Amino acid sequence: MKRLFKLGALASALSLLWSPLVSAQLALSLDQAQTLGVAQAYAMQRARIDVDVARRDIKELLATGLPQVSASFDVNHFLDIPTQVVPATSFNPMAPEDLVLELAFGTTQSATAGFNATQLVFSGSYLVGVKAAQVFADAKALAVDATEVETRRLVAEAYVTALAAEANAETLDRALTLVAASEQEVRALVEEGLLESVDSDQLQLSRQALEQQLSTAQLQADLTLKLLLFQCGLKVDENVILTDDLQALTSTKVPEAIQSTLNLDNNPSLEEQRRYVALAELDVMNRRADALPQVAAFYSNSAQTFRDPAFPVLEDQANWYPSQIVGLSLNMPIWTSFGGRQRVEKAKLAVLTAETGLMQMESAVQLEFDRARATFLDAQAALSNAEKQLDLAARILTRIELGHKEGVRSSFELNTAQNQLLEAEGNLIGAQLAWLTAQQRLIASNPRP
Repeated sequence: MKRLFKLGALASALSLLWSPLVSAQLALSLDQAQTLGVAQAYAMQRARIDVDVARRDIKELLATGLPQVSASFDVNHFLDIPTQVVPATSFNPMAPEDLVLELAFGTTQSATAGFNATQLVFSGSYLVGVKAAQVFADAKALAVDATEVETRRLVAEAYVTALAAEANAETLDRALTLVAASEQEVRALVEEGLLESVDSDQLQLSRQALEQQLSTAQLQADLTLKLLLFQCGLKVDENVILTDDLQALTSTKVPEAIQSTLNLDNNPSLEEQRRYVALAELDVMNRRADALPQVAAFYSNSAQTFRDPAFPVLEDQANWYPSQIVGLSLNMPIWTSFGGRQRVEKAKLAVLTAETGLMQMESAVQLEFDRARATFLDAQAALSNAEKQLDLAARILTRIELGHKEGVRSSFELNTAQNQLLEAEGNLIGAQLAWLTAQQRLIASNPRP
């Protein structure tokens, strides 16, 4: 009794130790997998980084229009003081006119300290550039929305494919069990001389073929699960369990996209492309702005000191000579040999290219929606037919099983009916996968109906 108590206590302790391992397994529904993919899929991470970069570009460009302040300090030591040649008459009017004096002006040591500030007053290119940067950031934000639509589709397709692969492996395992049982039964009849050995050999071949198919299916199930983990941004060796099943997912209502018309005004990909058209138009404005003047204000405050020959120049007795400048600078292009005009014309052509790309994308989106809807309707019909075939195969098997028990149906007929049912189950799995895949493509083709 004590021994039994100890074993029970040990089992309880082991269960407690095992519970963290069990809880470490990640349970994922389709919705949870899609949410996880949107949160941390690699494509989503890159798209969000692109948005951050674009927003920082805006701030960087805005900073160029704000006051720019700098300070400088230079220390110079002349190894050779520059020599200046001046006419001797500058010092002695009576000196010969062709006589020059060689004079070394300056000191051995000098220092200059300065403070400079500039402020952009007007620049057409700056104003257009800020607007373009904002439009570009909007385009990148819309790219995130488009990437989210695609990520949801990829995750969903990977999820249902993993479910189908798992269901297919289970179906093959049941088929293998049935064939193995039939093989044993037939082998016993062969040993009794009631059947020929060829019947047993045929079942053996079927069993071996199913074993190979099952091995391949199990490998496929493992790979499809790893693909799902990859699409979700998880490690491919993550321990997960899929909580949804094909039957439940195919029992959901028909997507809204099948019942509505295509909305071209709210499509993230099209909205993104429209932003690029706007960027091309802004580039035309920017090229034209190159012909406008640029005005900037500036202020400079500096001081110099000189010492000769002692060093350093920063002694207390050093004299500093200040200098201050304030003013405006104007840069006005006058003639560019028609180069500016050509740049404007090239920018206009870029607008036409962007507009053509937008029209092409609109047609492609419409075509993809029509194709996705047609594919979904076809998959829906195929799914309905597969469900009917499975129901029929199940009813046939039920009747043959009853006849086999009564002795009026042979084992061969029973095995045939079982195989027909398994084949119908496999066909249903394929139809469910096709329906769910078509459903996700339809949703992705019209994400905002």
